[in-house]
Amino acid sequence: MKIKTPRLILRNYRESDIDDYWEYVTQANVGPRCGWQPYTKKEDAVVRLKYETTKPLQFCIEFDGKVIGSVELMEFNPQNEQAQEKSEFENLKVKEAGILLNENFWGKGIMTEALQAVVKFGFDILHLDVIVAGFFEPNKGSWRVQEKSGFHIFKTTPNFTTWYLTGQPCDLVSTKITREDFEHSNIYKNLKVEFLEEKKDGSKTI
Repeated sequence: MKIKTPRLILRNYRESDIDDYWEYVTQANVGPRCGWQPYTKKEDAVVRLKYETTKPLQFCIEFDGKVIGSVELMEFNPQNEQAQEKSEFENLKVKEAGILLNENFWGKGIMTEALQAVVKFGFDILHLDVIVAGFFEPNKGSWRVQEKSGFHIFKTTPNFTTWYLTGQPCDLVSTKITREDFEHSNIYKNLKVEFLEEKKDGSKTI
């Protein structure tokens, strides 16, 4: 499956993407904002990228022929959450969105464009009920992307981890967008997105 927006192609990773992938997984301000340390050994990144190629809902972001990040719809297990959230998400089709972008492309609206396209894919094609996401409280850029994509905050977990820039504890803020939110949002009414699926003969359908 490929997703096309006015500026982007969202597709599954390929092992040949390693040079572009290596560029951003080594950046000091990318991994730590998502909770993991930058890669220092390319062989480790090669192994990780090979694993990423096996995930059908892991969409890398291709911009002007260069892979610059990703949006993934991950499994969400409410059994790991508190009792109140178990009840809230019980019997619903839920995925969790994870976003990642090469810091050289921040501030261009690319991440918002990519996330909105994947949200539309989640509701229109996967028929999800809810998409959840989140951010570490100091990461205001991630929150702006999520807010512009129709997400709203539903929970804050205090002192979840240590913020890498300050060494101080920071909160984890959880967000979500429901099918009802999606259907009533002006963001998605005229969003220009194409869903392309390759057939076995190599042709594509929309």
